[in-house]
Parts: sequence; structure tokens; C-alpha cells
Amino acid sequence: MTEAGLTTEPTAADHHAENVAKLLRMAGQIADFFKAYPEAEAIASIADHINQFWTGRMRGDFLAAFADRPEDLPPLLRQALPRIRPGRGG
Repeated sequence: MTEAGLTTEPTAADHHAENVAKLLRMAGQIADFFKAYPEAEAIASIADHINQFWTGRMRGDFLAAFADRPEDLPPLLRQALPRIRPGRGG
């Protein structure tokens, strides 16, 4: 539907931003679960969980989104970021 030349169709950028927001929410939930663990164990467990259960594409999208702005992540997740394996296209 258009009105005055404006479209309500979502763009690829909208879809990407929504995807990144979902990944951040999921990663935050994982970090929240492990925050009761000792810090070193929590960091390793967060990265391990993401590496085991997220697809390569999910990991790649997450890393690409936050590589230049890790300050947007909760502290434990920020520390786990370097331990998350990059995706291999799938």
C-alpha cells in the first residue's frame, strides 16, 4: 500500500535490523542464564552454547553486527564475543 509515494513494504535493511535484534535478544537470554556461573565459566559457556546451537549464518550475522560496537553488548556477552566462531556460510 502506498500513500504519497511512501511504501509500507519492509526493506532488506528492515529485515536485517530485525534479524540482528532477534539475535541480540537470544544472545542476551543465553548470557542471562549463565550469569550465575563464575565469570570465566560463564564466558566460556555462553560462547560454547552459541557455537553449538547457532547456525554459521546466525553467528556470522551476530559477529558482523557487533564487531565494531561491542559496547552495545552486556558485559559477559562482550567478553564471550572473541570466542564465538565465525560462520562458514551456513
